Formats: sequence, C-alpha cells, structure tokens
Amino acid sequence: EEAFAAMTATVQAFVKDFKNQETSWPLEALVRLVRNCRDLADRADEAAVAAGRKATKLHDAGALLMLVYRNTTNTSVKSKKTASLFLVIMLFKIYFKLNTLHLCKNLIAAVNLPTFPPFESFPTSQRVTYSYYVGRLAVFDDDYARAEQNLAYAFEHCSKRAPINKKLVLRYLVPVKLILGKCPTAQLLGKYGLEEYTHVVEAVKCGNVRQLNDALQQYQVVFIMQGTFLVLEKLRNIVLRTLFQKVHAFSAETNPNKANQVSLQLFLEALNWCGCGMDIDEVECIVANLIFRKFIKGYISHKLRVLVLAKNDPFPLLS
Repeated sequence: EEAFAAMTATVQAFVKDFKNQETSWPLEALVRLVRNCRDLADRADEAAVAAGRKATKLHDAGALLMLVYRNTTNTSVKSKKTASLFLVIMLFKIYFKLNTLHLCKNLIAAVNLPTFPPFESFPTSQRVTYSYYVGRLAVFDDDYARAEQNLAYAFEHCSKRAPINKKLVLRYLVPVKLILGKCPTAQLLGKYGLEEYTHVVEAVKCGNVRQLNDALQQYQVVFIMQGTFLVLEKLRNIVLRTLFQKVHAFSAETNPNKANQVSLQLFLEALNWCGCGMDIDEVECIVANLIFRKFIKGYISHKLRVLVLAKNDPFPLLS
C-alpha cells in the first residue's frame, strides 16, 4: 500500500509536468508508470484482502488513470494522443475487474469521436485488445451483431504467434456466432482446444435439446467463469427451432396436403424423445414463445392443437 501511495504521488507529479510540455518525449515513461500503477494496485488489493481489509486500490488506480487519460487527450499536441487507446485499454481492464462495465461506454463514445486519433493509426496489438473488450461488452448488452463485428476483427487481426489470445477471443466469438445461427467447424474448435463447445455446436446443428442441456451442465463452471453461460442458455430457443423445423419437414412429407400445419402432438413426441418430459400445454407455451420471438412465423390453433405455419419463410434466418 505504501508503494502504491508513492506511485500515485509520482504519477500525479509526472502528469502535472507532462501537461505543460509542448512535446511528447516523456510519453514512453508515462506509459510505463501507468502499467506499474495498475500492477501495484492489484498487488496492494491482494495484500489488503489477505489481511482482512477492503480492497480499494484498484478503484483508486482507475480514478488516477482517468486523470492521465484526460491530460493526454485534451491537448492540441497531436503526438501526445498516441497513447490514448492504450490508456482506454488499461481503464477497460480495471473496469472489467471491478465489474463497473457502465464506465466503459463513455470511453467507447470518446474513441468514436472525430477528435480522437484514427483507429488504424494505433498499433495492431492495441486495436485487437480494444476490439476484444468492446466485443465482450456488446455480448453483455445482448448486441450480438456488434459483438460479432468487434470479436471477428480481434480474431482476424490477432497475431498467429499468439494462439492463446486467439483462443480467448473465440471463447466469446463462438457463442455469438451460434446465437446468430453460424456454427464453427470442428477443426477450428480442435485447433484452439475449445472442446467444451463441441457438444453445444452438435446440439445446435441437430436440434437436440437433451444434448445441449447435458453440455451446459457438464461445463457449467467453465462457462460461468468465462461469462458466457447466460448467452449459451439462450441457444435453447435456437435448438428448439431446429428441432421443430425437422418435425415440420417430417410432417410435410407424410401429409403433403397440409404441409403448413403441424400437430403439437408431434412436437411433444420429439421433445419427449429428447428427454424433455412435458405435457401438451407446455409445448403450446414453447411454440407460442418461439413465435413471439420471431424464431417461427405462424399461429397456433388452440382448439385443434395445431401450429399453422406461414407459407413463405416459416423459419426465418437467425442472422
């Protein structure tokens, strides 16, 4: 804690002098100070927790780094802004660790301003890291299109010499792709050691609800630690949609005169085969929910216990 206090005083004094400089030559030293400040805050908090005290230094480091960020961006000296994205990333790391994700949105808005240096002017490593965090934030906001855009950028631009980093990106990109109806190949999952997603992907492809439930239960702790469990749970609707699509295809083949009508009893039998014990009323509720969420186009005849599907595009594309 004493070391962090000394580091805080050093950074504050350095920033005060840096603000008055007309050149950016001390920028490299400032970057090193920022790194050391965050590392010391982590170590001070670990020591505080071990001693039974409240951890507050990382929060203090966030406030200090915000001071540094303001003094490097609110300037007419363009060369001073070259560390802007690095500082945003440092703040992202602190906010994610403190679970104060709402603070990230102001930083993202600032990066998108025309006064911010062009994104492509920053080093590739910084652009990749920034896109990774923005993608993760979009996942938490259920903005899967934006999440896919940023995470795909991070994965494609991440160095091939950093397979661990590519794997970190895929841990979030794979669930997002699945939500959007895009299944990764088994080769990709095997290459980056993402075996926990193998059965999830198979369940989505086959419409096997039981296989999805088993996979989520088997790797529940892993997915919770990654922060993707709630996203993967949303795949149930997609798996149900795939299952019902197959039931519809079977029904249309056996009864072509009523190709757009499917008995709810068939859905019930398919769900029971998957190990989902339920009654016809529960099935009707599931189908109604899928219609409401626009996974299926049609309506239910409650009296006849029949799903009447739209003649055109009854199962809209997910993406």
